[in-house]
Amino acid sequence: MKKKILLVALLISVLCCMNAYAGWKQEGGEWHYYDTSGNLVRNEFKNSNGTYFYLDENGNIAKNCEKIIDNYYYKFDADGKYVRSKLDENGQLGYVQGDYAMNQQQQYWNKKSNPFQNNQTVQWINATYAILTKNDGNHIRAFGGFLITDDLPDPEYAKNMVKTKLREGLSSAWGVTDRTSAEAVVERLIQSGQATGSAWDYSRAMSNLGFYYHADYYTLEESLDKSLEVAKMIQGTYHSWDEFVESYLVGYESWSGISVKGRREIYEKLKDSVFDPYAIDWNLELTKSW
Repeated sequence: MKKKILLVALLISVLCCMNAYAGWKQEGGEWHYYDTSGNLVRNEFKNSNGTYFYLDENGNIAKNCEKIIDNYYYKFDADGKYVRSKLDENGQLGYVQGDYAMNQQQQYWNKKSNPFQNNQTVQWINATYAILTKNDGNHIRAFGGFLITDDLPDPEYAKNMVKTKLREGLSSAWGVTDRTSAEAVVERLIQSGQATGSAWDYSRAMSNLGFYYHADYYTLEESLDKSLEVAKMIQGTYHSWDEFVESYLVGYESWSGISVKGRREIYEKLKDSVFDPYAIDWNLELTKSW
């Protein structure tokens, strides 16, 4: 009888030792996960308080990397959080779920209808005011923040709605009511940027030029031509996207009196997106390609 009791006690002791290693454990600055047998878990997702993390081939949480797992593309950020996209039959990216920069509807229309989705110069131009575009909930890959094409269910209605909205906003914020006043405002912003070196002024000139097209004050070619001109000024003034954005944030705070924390956060989140607008080379040769 004593032998049986001793054996049971020993078995319980062994099981307790095994279970003590089950779950998450921090070791050497890394979080690892052990199964109930005490084995280090690798190449699997594991849950921690409702959030799933992927443990790589070394058992470490995947961070700051991209992986293809079970026919899905994953992009992991510095905290191990991720966005994913299912690969199609050709192994190409489908629609990324949970991406900060573009929701799935914006991704869909970008693929289907954006005439500038692969135009590097236009995307460089768009990046100069991507923080504002995202702040306003608009489309960061669309020129001027709006993508209106004949593929929309009612393109004329959408075009008129955007036109009305922008004309009201331009009138209220800038006193822009026609082409003449539009030109005067953008020239004033350019001159201010040249005098102060403030990216805040240059960025507003660029965003206004996009708005002028959608507000029907400029043609598309006129807006893009002028944007290209200003883009070259910007490229010759700063040396990187970080330098440009830092100047933009300083100017924004000085102008608004509001902390830049929110807009800086937008910038950092955009950079961490699959559709990072700042991934484009700052020193790209900017050319007319429209």
